[in-house]
Amino acid sequence: MKTITCLLLTTSFICCNKTDKINHYITKKITAKELIENGFYKYSYTDTIDDEDQVNDTIKHIIKYDMYSNVKPEKNEDGEICPMQLVKLGNFDSAQQNKRINYRKKVLNDRIITCVFRNDSLFYKNIVVYSYNKSQKKIADFTSKEKIIKYYDSLKIPIKQIINNNSINEEYPKRFLIDNYKTFIDYSDNGFYEISINYVNDFTYRDILEDWYAGHINKVRYFL
Repeated sequence: MKTITCLLLTTSFICCNKTDKINHYITKKITAKELIENGFYKYSYTDTIDDEDQVNDTIKHIIKYDMYSNVKPEKNEDGEICPMQLVKLGNFDSAQQNKRINYRKKVLNDRIITCVFRNDSLFYKNIVVYSYNKSQKKIADFTSKEKIIKYYDSLKIPIKQIINNNSINEEYPKRFLIDNYKTFIDYSDNGFYEISINYVNDFTYRDILEDWYAGHINKVRYFL
C-alpha cells in the first residue's frame, strides 16, 4: 500500500517570457521542453512515498514532480517559491487583491494552465477558465456538453462520455474518454470550466486551484 507522507522538500522554478502557441485542449502528450519554449514557469518538488509490503516493512521512495504553469512565481509566507496566489485572496489588502485579479484577467486571459510531470513523465494536465470570452481565439468554449463534443469532433479526436451508475452523473455528466485518456470536465453555462486530462492511471485530478495557487503546494488529490 502506497501513501504520500511528505508534501514538499524542495522547490525551484525556471521562467521564460515567450508567447504560448500550444493548443492545450488536444490530448497529444506535451514535453517539458515545449512548455519552457512557450513561456511556462517550472516548479520542482519531491514527495516521499511509503510502500508497505506483506511483512509490514516500509520502503521509502522519493518521487520527483515538475509542475509547469503559466502563472508567474512569488514567495509565500514561509519564503518558498510558489505560483502567484490567485485564490483565497482574503489575506491581502484591496490593492494587492486587485493586482492579482488583474494579472489573472489581463495577463492570463482568465485561464490557468497546469502540467505536472512525475519522474519526467507527463502525469496530468489541468486547465481552469474563470470566464469564457469568445474574443480569445485560443480558449475553447467548453460551457456545455454539446460544445465540448463538437470541439473534439471538429478535430477528429475520439470522444465519448463515461456515465457512472450515479443519478448526479447521469443528469450532469462530467467524465469523458478523449482519445483514450480519462478526462474530467466541469462545465457550466456561466463561462467557468475546468478540464483535467490524466495520462497515467484511472484517476481524475481536481481542486488544482486550491492545491497549487493558494500560497502553498499541497497533496495531489484525486477522484474516481
